[in-house]
This record gives sequence, structure tokens and C-alpha cells, in this order.
Amino acid sequence: MSSAPTSTASRPFLAAQLVLAVAALAVAVWAVVPYAPLMVFFAETGPIERGTAALYFLSAVGILFVAVPGLRWPLRLALCVALLAFGARELDLHKTWTGVSALKVSFYLGAAPLQQKLGGLAVVLPVAASFAYLALSHGGAVLRGLRRRHPVALTAAVFLVTIVLSKLIDRSENVLLEDYGYRFEEWMSGLRAALEESLELCLPLLVWVGVLQQRVRSAGPLTRK
Repeated sequence: MSSAPTSTASRPFLAAQLVLAVAALAVAVWAVVPYAPLMVFFAETGPIERGTAALYFLSAVGILFVAVPGLRWPLRLALCVALLAFGARELDLHKTWTGVSALKVSFYLGAAPLQQKLGGLAVVLPVAASFAYLALSHGGAVLRGLRRRHPVALTAAVFLVTIVLSKLIDRSENVLLEDYGYRFEEWMSGLRAALEESLELCLPLLVWVGVLQQRVRSAGPLTRK
């Protein structure tokens, strides 16, 4: 008979359920906490954002050592680099050295000093290579797994959807103001911040949901023979 943790990890939509639960908790907190303390808690560089970055960095180290069937070293290293990049992006480290985003093509075509451009490329190129490796080497396996409702594939898809959703929520306030002149009321800004930061906090947690699922179902389509 399977244990309760094993049964839970085998649920195909565990990742989606986690994201929905965290989003519901964020809305509940928004509903009862006054605006000022709410925005301190969910602000940029606030405790939730810093906690998210810390989880990314810890996950990047942990993914190198955790025992997972089928998680070979090329995949481990690519995931490590990707998680480090997500953590650095969460803390806006891509702007710290240059003052502007080193992720934009315009930075390399602009008037920035050559040493800054070379430094930016030295960081960005390994990150881009890691994401390319993940997409090209494992994207097909994820798509096949989605058709079979494999838990790890579904978790990977939920991870990507959550990234997109959090970015849309993040940009909504500025886009509506800049493009349409619509200014959010306080309650709307508070809800946006609570949902955005909470969804971003889910992302490193989803990595470990996928790790647990792969340990439980090591014979799935994401395992390389």
C-alpha cells in the first residue's frame, strides 16, 4: 500500500492545486490586512520577494545534490544555472552593476562601456545556454508527458504558466497607467502586489514538487535511459 506522501506526490494536478491555494491565501491576506502594512509585506525588496530569492538560491544548490532518478548532470547544471538566474532576477541584480538591464539587446547596442557589455555577456550567455538546453533537450518530453498527464510534465507546465501570469499581473498597473491613463486605486494595487509576490513565491516551491514527483515516478517520460 502506498504511503500518504507518495499518494499525494503522484497527483497529476498537485502543482496547480498548490498555486491556487497560495493565490487564495494571498487574496485572504489582502482582504483582512490594511493597505499600508500589506504593501510593506508584499513590496518590491520586501520579505516575500527576498524570501523567494533565497528559495531560488537554496534550490540551485540543492538540485546539485538531491537524489533523483534520471536527473543527470547536464540537466542538474542547467537547472542550477536557471534557478540562480531566477533568484538574481528577483533581486534585480541584472541592473546592479550596469544601472540598466543587461537582459535587453539595447544595452549591448548602446553606449555602455565595453567592460560592462562583456561582463553582462559573461553572465547572460551561460544562462541563455541553460534555458536553450532545457527547452531543446527536455521540451519534447514535457509535451509528451502533458498528453499522458504525467505529474512532472504538468508541474513544468504549471511553472511556466505561473511565470507568465505573475508577469502579467506585475505589469498590469503600469501598462494601464502609461497606455490608458488609468490609475489603480489602493485596493487594486494591494491585490496586484499580493497576487504577484505570492505567485512568484510558488515558483521555487514548484521545482521541489517536480523533484518529489520524479522521485516517486522515476520511470516517467522525463527520465533519460
